[in-house]
Amino acid sequence: MSKRPEPTIRLRDFDLDRVATNPLTDGFIQWCVVTPDLDDACEKIEALYGAAGFYVMENGPLNDVKLRGEPIDIRVDMALGYIGDINVEVIRPRPEGDDNIYTEFLDAHPEGGMHHFGFQVHDYDAAVDHLMENAGPIEQEGYFGTGGTRFAYFDTRSTTGLYTELLWFDPSSSSLMASLKRADGAALLE
Repeated sequence: MSKRPEPTIRLRDFDLDRVATNPLTDGFIQWCVVTPDLDDACEKIEALYGAAGFYVMENGPLNDVKLRGEPIDIRVDMALGYIGDINVEVIRPRPEGDDNIYTEFLDAHPEGGMHHFGFQVHDYDAAVDHLMENAGPIEQEGYFGTGGTRFAYFDTRSTTGLYTELLWFDPSSSSLMASLKRADGAALLE
């Protein structure tokens, strides 16, 4: 057997004094699984990773959704939980809705799996512009709930193997996420 070469260590453009200017730098908050069986996926995530449970929304409140610029009638069941500081989202597309990036994913991966990373952003327009410049056009976008929470997906699969979602939270969604993170069940049911 030949001798293994010594490791080479290097830093690529690493400068702690450089101010981060990317609108996604501090916003990683979520990973998402798309699945054909919401309850089974939640149960497995709880067992594998220790999520404290999930807040389940049947017929999740997604509104004014567009797939590649065209309006669609999207129907999904959603579950939100936390593992430490990271939000875990589980999505099951419902059969009565139009095609969307979740149904497309299950067509390609019938067993389900990791679908996207989510980034909470404070300047939604700057983040959208950044990803449009670096990843291409918006694949799917819309609103969550009725208060103005926005989301947009970009196809970053050639780099990460997953989509990237941008999220801008209105006050009610921020409150929901904070209650989930605290595992405050009573606040969630109010």
